[in-house]
Amino acid sequence: MMPFVPGSIRRLPACVLIAALACLTMARAHAAGQPQTADLLLEAPYRQAYVAMQRFPDWIRRGRATSAPSSQVTMDGQTYIVGHLCQPHDCGNNQLDIVFAPGGRAAWGLLHTRTDESHPFLQSWLGAPDEKMQALLLRAYAAGNPESR
Repeated sequence: MMPFVPGSIRRLPACVLIAALACLTMARAHAAGQPQTADLLLEAPYRQAYVAMQRFPDWIRRGRATSAPSSQVTMDGQTYIVGHLCQPHDCGNNQLDIVFAPGGRAAWGLLHTRTDESHPFLQSWLGAPDEKMQALLLRAYAAGNPESR
């Protein structure tokens, strides 16, 4: 037999209950003297580890990549430059599709990485592309990887 629970509580979405439990857990951790994660990002050595975690590999950061000629694509009356890069000697597992706004005033990317061909790609959006830009980046990836279709 279920215990009596007022109807309004039974109707609460599960996400509200989960959020409440998460808040209680965080409050207990804070009360126990555990630092907030955001505060750790401001302190050495956590700051250095956090920055290192965000670094791109050299082939991206320094442009030491294998690439194909760029192309121009017109979208919504604007002409964008679209390009494709990959890690030398491991193109099949590490690729970056990139779009530059006119005049180079902005850039967006889609990074594709995997450990080997037996694993799926981890795809990461770079530069906060909107839906149209995401679609363009996905088309660029498909054009450079016909076997992915």
